[in-house]
Amino acid sequence: MYKIFKRIRREPLEVQVAGACDPGLARDHNEDSIAVFDNQERGYYAALVCDGMGGHNAGEIASALAVEVIATHVKEHFHEGDPQQLLVDAFNLASRRIDEYAAENPEAHGMGCTAVMVLGTGEEFWTAHSGDSRCYRISNGGELSALTTDHTMVMEMLSNGLITPEQAAVHPYRGRISRCLGHGKNRGDPTVTAYTLNIGENLLLCSDGLSDVVKEADLAPLARQREVKSASRRLVDAANNEGGPDNISAIVVRRIS
Repeated sequence: MYKIFKRIRREPLEVQVAGACDPGLARDHNEDSIAVFDNQERGYYAALVCDGMGGHNAGEIASALAVEVIATHVKEHFHEGDPQQLLVDAFNLASRRIDEYAAENPEAHGMGCTAVMVLGTGEEFWTAHSGDSRCYRISNGGELSALTTDHTMVMEMLSNGLITPEQAAVHPYRGRISRCLGHGKNRGDPTVTAYTLNIGENLLLCSDGLSDVVKEADLAPLARQREVKSASRRLVDAANNEGGPDNISAIVVRRIS
């Protein structure tokens, strides 16, 4: 397991961010990548989870490339205007870079990753996601709500009224994603949405190695641990306690003031 922690202070705002990433118990390497970065002078903070896919080490390369490209683009262009467009551009640039790498390295053909990101400025923040990596909000009362909707074939059929929620829950294609970065599909466009983060609230970003394994009812209590560093670590531990069938990533963002 590797862990990251940041405390972002820009009066009167304080946000604490902690993340943990672990290969799980069933995989011999980790294809997830996470990052937390900020610029206090420009007044932003960011958290990012990428879940790689592809043969050999290709998934690991894809997620690492995505983190590097997205973080660099945000750092270099944050001051240029609309955060929503910034995130769309960053995700699409990462998708192209992954495909370029795969074109130059045939053994990496088809590699890609899902991604979920939070970009915050003061009390306002934006979520961006492509694929089935998720962002949840945990209210002061401990209520968990999903801020992202998985980009999967089944969720699209459900949204279009083609199947029922009961059918979606057991559909054989429920794990087949419809958007991602790379993978040669040119389907990296993220969904970007703006929200407000209140004092005391938490955000949880995670890969499906957490959300598919730990019950949603257990996520909020784990994310609300007294220390955010403990929260991210215990979320990963909870997935491993359920067998750890996949790589696991969890980042907790908490607004302190």
